[in-house]
Amino acid sequence: MSPVTVLAPIKLAEGKTEADLIAASAAFQRDFVAHEPGVLRRELVRKPDGSYLDIIQFRSHNDYVDVVKKEMESPVCAMFFSVMDLSDFDPEAEMDVFVSLETH
Repeated sequence: MSPVTVLAPIKLAEGKTEADLIAASAAFQRDFVAHEPGVLRRELVRKPDGSYLDIIQFRSHNDYVDVVKKEMESPVCAMFFSVMDLSDFDPEAEMDVFVSLETH
């Protein structure tokens, strides 16, 4: 099994700030992600256009699918998602998943 990486785009909800996103991200990391052994690495970045990406590397595609299912039922995750504009989000569509070929 190869690790997979997901680039999750984030736009802030109206009235939310980057500070709100960072605070929600820290709680999400502490209270949810840190307890998921299938998550190898996570990084929140700001894009040049002012939007954001949550870059998450998982041990495998199965771990990715497992974590996404748990996210949909988690109040901690709901708090993180509450700072985001999800008007374009389709919960039925899988995000782009990139399979690692090499890691250095």
